[in-house]
Amino acid sequence: MNRRAVLAAALAALPATGARSQPRFPDRAVRIVIPYPAGGSLDVVARAVGPKFQEITGQPLVLDNRGGAAGTLAAAHVATSAPDGYTLILASAPQLAIAAALQPNLTYDPRADLLPVTWMVSTPFALFASAASGLTDLAQVLARGRAEPGKVPFASPGNGSLGHLALEMMAQATSTEWLHVPYRGAAPAMNDMAAGTVALAFTVPASALPMVEAGRLKPIAIAAPRRSPAIPDMPTFAELGFPQVECQLWLGVMVPKGTPAPVIARLDQVFQQALSDPAARATLDRAGATIEAKGPEEFAAMLQADFPRWAEVIRRGNIKLD
Repeated sequence: MNRRAVLAAALAALPATGARSQPRFPDRAVRIVIPYPAGGSLDVVARAVGPKFQEITGQPLVLDNRGGAAGTLAAAHVATSAPDGYTLILASAPQLAIAAALQPNLTYDPRADLLPVTWMVSTPFALFASAASGLTDLAQVLARGRAEPGKVPFASPGNGSLGHLALEMMAQATSTEWLHVPYRGAAPAMNDMAAGTVALAFTVPASALPMVEAGRLKPIAIAAPRRSPAIPDMPTFAELGFPQVECQLWLGVMVPKGTPAPVIARLDQVFQQALSDPAARATLDRAGATIEAKGPEEFAAMLQADFPRWAEVIRRGNIKLD
C-alpha cells in the first residue's frame, strides 16, 4: 500500500499530457498585415515594435503590405484568416468606423469580425494653410471661408479619407463650406499645397513639418486635445473655441473573430512590452505619434465611441464614395 501511495503521488505531480503537448504561443512567425502600400507611416509603427517582439517571443513579426480600397481589402483578408493569433492587422478608422458608414457592401462586419488587441498609437491631424494663400490663423481661415462659401480649395488624400472627414468635421463645427479637392494620396495633395495650388489641408504634423520649416506651409490649428511637440506653437481647435473638431489617426493591432482569449492576452502583453522599449519609443516620438499602449478593453471602448462619431459626420455631410 505504501508503494502504491508513493507511485500515485508521483504520478499526480507530473504535468498532464495535454499540458505537455500544448505549444507555446507563438511558435512561428507572426504576420501583421499593413492595409496600405509599403513605405507609409504604418510601416514605421510596425517596424518600431518588431525587434522587441522578436526578442520577447523568439519569433519575427513579418510585415505584409496589402493596399487597396482604403485598407478594406486587407481588413477582409484578416477577418477571414484562421483565428489563431498568427495573422494580425494594424488597423485604423478607415477600415472600421469609416468603412462601416461609407461602404454598405463590405465582405466583413467592421463591428464584429475583428477583435481589438492593443491600441498602439495615435497621431493627431492638424490644419495647415499654403503660404501662398496668405492665411496665418484660424480666424482668417474662417473669414475667408465665409466670404467665399464653397470656393476656397481644400485638399484631401481622397474622397472619404480621414483628411476629407476632418475637413467636413470642421465645416460642420464652424458652419462653413469649402471646395473639396480629393487627390489620390497624401503626397500629391501636400505637394500642391506647398505650390499654392490649393489653400488648405488636414494632415499629421510630422509630414508637414519640413514644409513648415521651409516657409511653404503655415500651421493653423491641431485637432487634438493637446498641442503637438512637433509644432508646440500651433493651438488646438479646443483652445480656439471648437472642441468638437478632434481628429486623430489611431492605430491598433486586431485579430480575427474567434481568436482565443489567452492568445489575445499574450499578444497584448508582448506589444505592451515592445511599446515600452526605449528604442521603439524614440522611433515613434520622431514620427510624431503618441504612444497609447492600451489593452483590449480600453481599445474596445475607444472603438465604441469612434463608430457613431464618424457615422454622424458622414451622414451630416452626405458623403458618398461615388
